Amino acid sequence: MSPKERRDQALTAIYHALIALIQTQAMATISVTKLCKEAGVSRTYYYKHFTTYNQIIDQYEMLSVVTYMRGLPNNTRLAMPTMMAHYFELVAVNCEAQLVLFETGNEQPLIRGFETAFLYLLKLDKINQNPGSYTTRPYWGKFLAGAVINTSLRWLQNGMVESPAYMGQLVADFLKIQRTQKRETH
Repeated sequence: MSPKERRDQALTAIYHALIALIQTQAMATISVTKLCKEAGVSRTYYYKHFTTYNQIIDQYEMLSVVTYMRGLPNNTRLAMPTMMAHYFELVAVNCEAQLVLFETGNEQPLIRGFETAFLYLLKLDKINQNPGSYTTRPYWGKFLAGAVINTSLRWLQNGMVESPAYMGQLVADFLKIQRTQKRETH
């Protein structure tokens, strides 16, 4: 196993241990010793890679985002429904952990992870954009990330009745709002 694979494996283990522990106790009351024991990693590993438990969540979400982006089709450009369908597939795979993060008020890493991936794909010109698209406007990435994460939360809470493809198309349809008049910019 390569060093990167070992790092990813340790990160995954400590993340899942943290998720399991925050289901039964407040994050602030979890000791590093208990977390490391549950994860099967050393305290040295924890102190070398993290200073807070939120960093574990952030780093795991970034690992998930990288995995998500690697799973996207290698087409020149992605249609929004395709990109969103792949995101909802990722959400479905991680549904239990994501619900725990929402229930414990730790959804910000999910929002940051989605925003990072979306803006990165935009920068690489991997997403089809219509003329007059808002994607280059300030706050667009934050707006979209919040909207998609909130939508994914409701989808999870409703038992994922709709398919990821349906949810991807739904989000894409929501984004088809037509501009009716020029807005003032400050």
